[in-house]
Amino acid sequence: MSDTFKRRRRRTGSTSARYRASQLVPAESSRSGRIGRAELAAAGAVAIVAVALSILIWIVTIRAVQEQETEILDRAEQSLTAQASTMAETIGNELLLIDQSLTIIQSAWKADSESVNLTKWQKEMPALTAVSDDLFICDDTHIIRQDILPQAVGQGVGSAYVTFPHGSLEQFESDGTKDRESLLLQGEATSVPMEARQFLVYIVRQLDHPKGWLLGASYRSAEITKLFAAAALGVNPVVALVDTQRGVVQSVVGPAARHPRTDISKMPLFDIMTRSASGTWIGNAGIDGTERLHAFHRVANRNMIVLVGQTMTETMAPADSLANGSRALAFVATALVLAIGGLVLWELYTVRATVRQQRVFDRNRKELERLRLEETSNVSKSQLNSARLQTVLTSVADGIALFDSGFRLAQWNYPFVRAIGIELRRDMPLDALLRDQARLGLFGAAIDIEAEVNRRADLLRTGDIGGVPQPGPDGETLTLRGLPVAEGGFILLLNGIANWEPAPPPAPPMETNEPATPQPPAAAPIEW
Repeated sequence: MSDTFKRRRRRTGSTSARYRASQLVPAESSRSGRIGRAELAAAGAVAIVAVALSILIWIVTIRAVQEQETEILDRAEQSLTAQASTMAETIGNELLLIDQSLTIIQSAWKADSESVNLTKWQKEMPALTAVSDDLFICDDTHIIRQDILPQAVGQGVGSAYVTFPHGSLEQFESDGTKDRESLLLQGEATSVPMEARQFLVYIVRQLDHPKGWLLGASYRSAEITKLFAAAALGVNPVVALVDTQRGVVQSVVGPAARHPRTDISKMPLFDIMTRSASGTWIGNAGIDGTERLHAFHRVANRNMIVLVGQTMTETMAPADSLANGSRALAFVATALVLAIGGLVLWELYTVRATVRQQRVFDRNRKELERLRLEETSNVSKSQLNSARLQTVLTSVADGIALFDSGFRLAQWNYPFVRAIGIELRRDMPLDALLRDQARLGLFGAAIDIEAEVNRRADLLRTGDIGGVPQPGPDGETLTLRGLPVAEGGFILLLNGIANWEPAPPPAPPMETNEPATPQPPAAAPIEW
């Protein structure tokens, strides 16, 4: 009674120990899982904070850059608008001076036309000749009767000025004045000469007599080049005087004067200028195809607008410089934040990797033990199944041969060798097997061997139910059938063998003094 109780106690104790051990592994796994989740949560929090700080840095930087660009663009627009307004006021004063001078001459002509001599009036009106190259009186056919230029008398108003410099390219000093000596030494000059192209603009008044006679003066503004020089608009700027009635450029100063397009009536900027007395616009004005920041201002009581343009590269150069500095600073700050976050994540990753490696090692060890046990069991089952299948193959009366997907002989049993009537070899094609049978006369006499081989091969490959007949080893008639396999290849069945014979035992090895030649491994059994 005592021994029985002790044995029961030992069995109960071992069962309890196994139960505790089984409960210990889930507890350790649960604790490892909690540690892993905590590390993942910490790593996720660090990554979120680093990304959030980086995004915040770039949001603040982008907004600051946009504010700087807006502020600089506003300043540039204000500066260009002031310059356009100043130039428009100057041109308005010059045109008013011409109007007043023509009014004085007009009144003098009305009082006594015989006493009016434009050559004498030229000396008395130096302010007029400063802004006008020509002062003339023409008849009703526009033939010049008086002119401060003697060579123009007797010519038409238009043809008299063909050889004049208006409309041709001119060069000025950096102060807006012509200095021929310095212009001849452009290569040695410290300042680059400015270029300008101005076209003839006439201001005309009607004389009271004779009927149809006109008093007129040409207009060209030297103040435009002086104001352009003082504006310091940077590289490739432009100043133009535009006729708002026809959309024609009357004067242009700057690099655009080399090859300007004078008709801008089809450009979007011209539509804006005709609807507003002043304003700004960014784009291509149509003079030379360059995109600029433009400011325009209408000349008071005139169909003229002053257009001032500065390239966007020059306008936004300060903003680009500040933006590059801001982006560089943001990049450094982002790199620093990401570096700190990366170090923290690396530390968490190292800790987690150590725990994970240990967990993986334990799991792999258990899995290896399970696989070893499973392999042992599978080997035993495979050996048993192989032995059973081999017994069936050696005991069955029908001949069986297995062909691979290339229709080459792979395996066969003894009844197939005994009944097929020819010598078999591994990798023997189906056509070669049938051809050897035909040559031995197993298909009958006086037949076309190749035609019969092809016919039988087609029947066997397609799995024809009737099969093909052939004589057996004991005079019986056998049936050879093909069974196609879905995975590739097919099986040949040789049915109708009358007498079953067991396979002969293998011959014993001959005793010699020479070392035994290693035998090739036996053919694997047919798998079904």
